[in-house]
Amino acid sequence: MDLTLDSEQEALLAVTADWCRDNMPLDQARDRPAALWTELEAMGWTAMTTPALGLSHATEALVFAELGRHLAPVGLIATAVAARWSDHSGKTALALLDPYPEAGRLRIYDPDGAGNALGLVGHMVAMAVLPADLGGVAMLDPSAPLAHLEPVPPFEPLGDPRSALHLQLLAAAFALGCADAARDMAADYARVREQFDRPIGWFQALKHICSDTAVRCAVARSQLLYAGCALDADDADAAFHVAAARQLADQAAIENARANIQVHGGIGMTDEAYPHLCLKRAHLLSFVAPARREVILGEAA
Repeated sequence: MDLTLDSEQEALLAVTADWCRDNMPLDQARDRPAALWTELEAMGWTAMTTPALGLSHATEALVFAELGRHLAPVGLIATAVAARWSDHSGKTALALLDPYPEAGRLRIYDPDGAGNALGLVGHMVAMAVLPADLGGVAMLDPSAPLAHLEPVPPFEPLGDPRSALHLQLLAAAFALGCADAARDMAADYARVREQFDRPIGWFQALKHICSDTAVRCAVARSQLLYAGCALDADDADAAFHVAAARQLADQAAIENARANIQVHGGIGMTDEAYPHLCLKRAHLLSFVAPARREVILGEAA
């Protein structure tokens, strides 16, 4: 299994990074322009997973990690899975079922302009039709508009069990991107913030914190790429590798986001600064197709 990026993958990642930097800066995450989704469609990010394009899962994961680094709309995850495993075209919202079935409530993230919602029902990916007038509002994560739907509409399973692994893989990629963003933000701040006439990054305690964020990202990225390759090769252990990538990416995203707030000190605790955006996105992603304990431990049937 070759984990080295080829020239086409490197070029695709470079284009993605340049476009995201110019069109989805992190400081606009809580107030993205209304035309952003149209621009994402024009660039092809919403349809890049369609079978006709023939992109590998590993390539998709790398691109989605770059999109996740800029806190791209979470609807991209659901839209990408729907594009590969269903006949539905157009924007698909991300659905999270209430953990308490008796509540009968469905959480829909990024619902604006979406005709369908996609999420896990049990261990299978399923889709449901959304009302035409459903709109979302900013909640805890201001970069991910949320709407509630009661009662829960009927969901239709996609059928192919690989769709659940695909959903996990792309959620892990978004989480890795979130970890990357927190790492970069912490390191950049440690270079410019001064105490005792020195950048705070000069002090050993801060060096260790920033180094740990880089290590977590490197470990999660390696596992993510391996999981994508295993899924492409239809490896018998693909479910384990995807679950491991999901676990490591979630851990990296949450711990790096916390470390980023710590490096920023007092300003890191305020709403006007940006570190909290990574932490809120990291926590949201941890609920999207989380790794199953029995798969990681090799106990799944």
